[in-house]
Amino acid sequence: MSSDLVITSMDPGKNMGGSKAKLDIINFLEEIGYTSYIVNPYVSKLKKLYLAEFAIPKDFKGKRYNNVIIQFPIPSEKLTKKLIKVIRENSPEAKIVFWIHDIQGLQSTDEEVTERELAIFELADELIVHNQFMMDWLKNRGYSKKMVNLEIFDYANPQPVNDNEIYQQSLCFAGNLFKSEFLRKLQLEHTIDVFGPNMFTDAPDCINYRGQYSPEELPKYLIQNFGLIWDGPSVDTCTGTFGEYMRFNNPHKTSLYISSGLPIIIWKEAALAEFVQRNKIGIAIEKVSDIDKALASLSQTEYNEMKKNTLAIAQKLRTGHYTKAVVQKI
Repeated sequence: MSSDLVITSMDPGKNMGGSKAKLDIINFLEEIGYTSYIVNPYVSKLKKLYLAEFAIPKDFKGKRYNNVIIQFPIPSEKLTKKLIKVIRENSPEAKIVFWIHDIQGLQSTDEEVTERELAIFELADELIVHNQFMMDWLKNRGYSKKMVNLEIFDYANPQPVNDNEIYQQSLCFAGNLFKSEFLRKLQLEHTIDVFGPNMFTDAPDCINYRGQYSPEELPKYLIQNFGLIWDGPSVDTCTGTFGEYMRFNNPHKTSLYISSGLPIIIWKEAALAEFVQRNKIGIAIEKVSDIDKALASLSQTEYNEMKKNTLAIAQKLRTGHYTKAVVQKI
């Protein structure tokens, strides 16, 4: 009897916060009949050899599947190729789909990185990609197989949704502050509540540092009116590796904010700006200094409309709507 499978790599030795998107996908897919297989590539060469030559072939021997979703990347090209090989051998009729989390080629200037990654993508039958912009980039790089647009990552959120509609022009930002260099240069009239690890000591006056919490705890403290999506070292535009990547990826913190009930303020050239504007759940800005005017000029009535739309999307994210919808298209 054949079934559906989702394969995910996990590092059991690290904070599971970085794995939340993967875990949510596993759990939402299990609700519609998928089983899961976890592989740990963060091991010694000897252990990796054992996985590739013995454990994986043994685990998949005689197993038949309809759809196999591999959450990409698995940080081992050897194990990725071995998984595909044994699935093809044991279940030649299975459709192998890569669910893309990150594309290194979009974050690297090394053409060899891109070429190696594209070659691995060719081993799959289909890709689930973040958005239309990522899809277009892959097409332009010569990928011609079927791709499906996720639109946005779901987010299982254990905290009550923030349904407070009182507009106080408040704002928050959550993330790894080590890479959020733009925060050091913020000059806002409004205060911004900041959450996350690696907080710097020389914070501008407009920053109110609120500490760091687990992905499960953090939504409890997201009681502001908006969540900010911005990255890179500049306040004028999103630049650098992380900033430019926003043109193509769906930052997971967007899903954190929305699932918590917060409308979005986002860089207008970010890939997700289209989703935010189409669903009327926030504001797209050109530069960080636009925040003051954007917050001050918004009326209570306009905010109420954004909030209502955000709460509707929040319910979808909390129940795995986009995850379940996209797998129906593969």
